[in-house]
Amino acid sequence: MIIEREGVALNVAVEGRGTPVVLLHGHTLDLRVWDEVVPMLVGAGYRAIRCDQRGHGRSSSPPSGYRWGDHAADLAEVISRLGAAPAHLVGLSKGAGIALELTLRSAEVVRSLALVAPLVPDFALSDGLMESFRALARAIWTQGVQPALGVLWLTHPLLTSAAAIPGTRERVEAMVRTFPAGEYLAAERDGPDRTWKLTDWLGEIAAPTLVVSGEHDIPDFVAMAALLAEKVPGSVLEIVPDCGHLIPLERPHATAEILLRFLQAQT
Repeated sequence: MIIEREGVALNVAVEGRGTPVVLLHGHTLDLRVWDEVVPMLVGAGYRAIRCDQRGHGRSSSPPSGYRWGDHAADLAEVISRLGAAPAHLVGLSKGAGIALELTLRSAEVVRSLALVAPLVPDFALSDGLMESFRALARAIWTQGVQPALGVLWLTHPLLTSAAAIPGTRERVEAMVRTFPAGEYLAAERDGPDRTWKLTDWLGEIAAPTLVVSGEHDIPDFVAMAALLAEKVPGSVLEIVPDCGHLIPLERPHATAEILLRFLQAQT
C-alpha cells in the first residue's frame, strides 16, 4: 500500500494481526531486508509493518527532506495512519537511527526499541568511514548511481560479510541495484531541523530497549551499539556470533529468535 505525507509516497507492507511491530531497513536497502524475519513474527502473533524510507525502494525520492526529522515524521505518519501506536520499533542500521529520532521526538508512539547494528544520529564517525561515504557520494554524482554503487558500495565492509553468503549476496545486490539514491541526488541542501544532539539525550529514553550487534561488525558500529547499551537506561546488549553488519540478512533465524524473546518480555 501507499501512504502519503506532504506529497511523498511511502511504500508500506503490512502482514499479520496483533501487536504492531514496525521494521525499518538500513541505508541503500529496502523493506525486503526483513523478508525472512517477518514470517516468524507473524507466526508468533504480531502485526509486521514495513516501510521503504523516502529515497529508497518503491517510495518517492523528493528533491529534499532527508534529515533525521523528516524520516521520523514519515514513520510517525505511517504509524498513525495504520492505527499502530504505540508500536514496537525494530531498526537496522540507519533504521535504528530513525527509531531513536522518533522516540526522542514522540515517545508516546513507541512501545519498545530493538536497535540492530545501530547507526546513532550525531555520533562522531571515524575519519575513514566518513571518507568512504564521501567517496561514494562523489562517485554517484560523477559516474552515475549504479556504477558507483557497484564499485564502492557492494564491496564496502558494511556489506561484505553478507555478500559472502551464497544467496544472500544476490538479495543484497537486488536491493542496492534498485536504490534510487534520492538523498545523494537531492536538488536542495537540507538545513538543520533541531538544535539539540541526539547523543546528549540517550539517558531520557524510557522505552524498553534491546541493542543487537554483530560479532564482526565494523568498529564504528560496535562502538555505537556499546554507547547505546551504556547510555540508554535498562537497555540490553546481545551479540550475534559469526555475523557482520547486516544481521537480519546474515542470521535471520537468530534475529527473529532474539526479537521474539525481547518482544514477548514486553507483554
